[in-house]
Amino acid sequence: MKKLAMAMLVLLAGSAWAAPDWSKVPTRKVTLFYPGQASLEWVMNKPDHSAVPDIVDKKRSCAKCHEGDANEIGDKIVRGVAVGSSKSVLEPTPPKGKAGSLPVMLQTAFDADKIYFRFEWTSPQGGDNKADPKNEVKLTMMFDGGGTVDGSNQNGCWATCHQDLRGMKAPKDDKKTKYLKDADLAAGKYMDLIQYRSGKGEKPVDGYVATSREMDGGKGLQKAEGKKDGNKWVVTLERSLAGGGKGDHALVAGKTYNFGFAIHEDHSNARFHYVSLGYQFGLDKAVPEVKNYINVLKQ
Repeated sequence: MKKLAMAMLVLLAGSAWAAPDWSKVPTRKVTLFYPGQASLEWVMNKPDHSAVPDIVDKKRSCAKCHEGDANEIGDKIVRGVAVGSSKSVLEPTPPKGKAGSLPVMLQTAFDADKIYFRFEWTSPQGGDNKADPKNEVKLTMMFDGGGTVDGSNQNGCWATCHQDLRGMKAPKDDKKTKYLKDADLAAGKYMDLIQYRSGKGEKPVDGYVATSREMDGGKGLQKAEGKKDGNKWVVTLERSLAGGGKGDHALVAGKTYNFGFAIHEDHSNARFHYVSLGYQFGLDKAVPEVKNYINVLKQ
């Protein structure tokens, strides 16, 4: 009897840590697009971007206006075509042959201990920028602590992207990476960062973005796996709800978390990636009136 009881406990413990049955999890299509040098400063500058009054005065998210035409925007930017009210060319060196957008099927679920993210997409036509020969694909996700980063409810992780970064319009140096203005780790004003890398021997990244981008310190990311079948990629991330490391936000019921994610395809690097608009998620918390919100259901 004791052996049978122990076996049942082991089975129950194993099921508690099992990945979700993805066939039962709702799917959300998210269109990532090529942003070029579209920094936060450009996005939030009215002469450049006519939607600024809607973002600032009406508190509308970028996704409310652009979720439906993100592919068109990416197609223009990647070709070096002028966009915005100022008719800005946001890509001074168009990557030859690169597609302007990337549709991704996103699923997410949680249990008593973890939150799970599943991303599925078909690799688009690649470009001539293959600056990362080791990694065919990198997938990065960033999220705040539930309204802890100003503006992230409108623009997601765009708050970390500035015009003075390497490769951008007004770089200060060739090593400066993402950062947050007015960052404060103690107050939760930072973006948690987790990343999958496809290269052989590469380890998952668990860091954060505060006054600078740090690619370690976190303890929340439990697993990051990717598989390519033909031209189709599936990447899954498993992250503890508690976090527990430096730069880890705890994920709890009742809060709304602002997030965004990016995919480097075809061995690309730095800013030559596809990015999402700003989205939100909550744990078993329905907010049907918010278009860019995802209700993460318990499995």
